Amino acid sequence: MAVPPNMGGARQFIADPEATCLSTMVGDMAALNLQLIHAIDGVIPAGGRAVINNILAQSRNILAASNVSQAREQATRELRPITRVPAAAWGAAANIANIRMHNVPTFSGSGTDALDVVRWVSRIFTLAEANNLAFPATINLLIQGSSGGAADYIEQMRDEQKTLSQIVQQLEMRYGDLCTPEEARVKTNNMARKEEEGLPEFIDRLRSAARMACRMEDDDVVRRQGIDTLVEGNIRRVLPASVRNALEERVINRSRMGLPAFSAREIEKECLDLERRRDERKAQVSDQGAKKRHGHVQKLDQLLPQAAELTEDSDSSADEADIQDDGLYHLIREVKQIQNRYAQKGKKVEPQKVFRKAFRQFNNRHPYGARQLGQGGNAAGNSNPNPGPPNRLD
Repeated sequence: MAVPPNMGGARQFIADPEATCLSTMVGDMAALNLQLIHAIDGVIPAGGRAVINNILAQSRNILAASNVSQAREQATRELRPITRVPAAAWGAAANIANIRMHNVPTFSGSGTDALDVVRWVSRIFTLAEANNLAFPATINLLIQGSSGGAADYIEQMRDEQKTLSQIVQQLEMRYGDLCTPEEARVKTNNMARKEEEGLPEFIDRLRSAARMACRMEDDDVVRRQGIDTLVEGNIRRVLPASVRNALEERVINRSRMGLPAFSAREIEKECLDLERRRDERKAQVSDQGAKKRHGHVQKLDQLLPQAAELTEDSDSSADEADIQDDGLYHLIREVKQIQNRYAQKGKKVEPQKVFRKAFRQFNNRHPYGARQLGQGGNAAGNSNPNPGPPNRLD
């Protein structure tokens, strides 16, 4: 005969006496009282019905208080793991000799593993479910799929008669930085994007932290909604301004079209697509800038003979009216300044050395003029080859 939930039928009783607490024991006793009254309901005399109803009401209150206290202790002391261990084993199989683990990387706990501990345990559980393993065989599968200190640690817990749930909890506490949900939520909202980190890698780290923050919610639908809300809000926080604005435009356009709002996974896809396009545009602009700089070097190389001819004049400076190229004018000024410094120090003037040095200084001081010269214009940004008298720098 099935026991209804309001009579303690949905209660999961103590499985390991050494891994329990006072609130759990009190709740189990209240649930047993409810089940006992349900079992003898048919023989209760009419005169004792009021007393039985009072006992039922008090037992239900005690059971509810026990559940609240147990959830509070799990949040503050027990540190419930992210991985959900099922209430019953996947099967009764105990032989793991023929199970292939080619697709599951070995976990050593050294910090160089391909998967973190939560993802690795999830892969092991997938194999255990596919092969209908019992819980003791699953523990042995964890040992087989690990190495080094992690394998030794799991063997020690198996020898101490730890349950599968306890082993998973201890593994996440030791290798997974397990913390309280409140602390995990703060870490999620403050998670920074590493330098040169791609958006997919950041989303993976963000979703792992969000899972830790929402792990206490038993309802799968509510837990997934909480994870998606945290991930979506924090993705927007780290996006570049241009990508964020483009994303908002897509969201608004979708709403205007009468389509349902983007889901969290769709938001991730849109962000990845927009940032990829932004990176492609930046690479294209960078390539164009490199070509322009190369063209500028060739242009100045062509100007060097003319600059050398003008600087050989006995006069201290060339006539501004005779210099039709503003870039050439500034280049000659750089040459003369360097020649004067050499003369003041009493050093021999080497023309090629002077010209190359003036060359570098011109590029550093007049980057805009450098771009224009690379395109065949002048340093003032005019395409007219006869711009008139140049503007002096002083």
